[in-house]
Amino acid sequence: MSRGVIGKLKEQGAVDSAIKQKKIPVKAAGFRNYLRRATLAERIKLEREGVPSEVVSDLITVIGVSTNNFQRYAGIPKATFTLRMRDKLLFSGTQGQSVVGILDLINQVEDMLAADPDNPDAKNFDVERWVGEWIERPQPALGGLAPAEVMDTPTGRASVMRVLGAIQSGAYQ
Repeated sequence: MSRGVIGKLKEQGAVDSAIKQKKIPVKAAGFRNYLRRATLAERIKLEREGVPSEVVSDLITVIGVSTNNFQRYAGIPKATFTLRMRDKLLFSGTQGQSVVGILDLINQVEDMLAADPDNPDAKNFDVERWVGEWIERPQPALGGLAPAEVMDTPTGRASVMRVLGAIQSGAYQ
C-alpha cells in the first residue's frame, strides 16, 4: 500500500472513532434533527446499528398513535417490539429503517411548511400529529393504500415520499 492510502485509512479510522463517540439523541425531535445533519457515514452507521428504543417510544407519543399501529407501520412483530422496548435495545435492520422512514417523513412535512412561511396555517401546525393521522388515510397515488400499509418497505417509503413531494408541488390534491 502507498503511504497515501495508509494515511487515508488512518484518517477514516479517526472519522469512525468520532462517529462512535457522538451522542445520539433519544427524543424524537432531537433524533430528527440529528438525521437532518448526519453525514453519509453517520447515516449508514445508524442504519446498520439501529434506532434507540427511547426514540421509538417518544415517536409513538408525539405522532399520537397506538403502539399496535406503530408496530404495523414499521413491520415490527409484537414480541420483538416488546423485547426491544423492555430491554432498551436498538431497532435495527428493516425495522430500524422503517422508524427512520417515519422520522424522515415528519422532516419532509416540516420542510414543506418551512418552504411556505406566509401560510397562516403553518404557524401552529402540529407536524407530528398530522403525520400520525395522514399516514392512516388511503392515497389514490399509492393504489388506494394508506402510507401506513407500505412504510415497512423501502419501495413503500420512497413512494410515500414521492406522494408528499407531489402534494408540495401542487401536482396531487
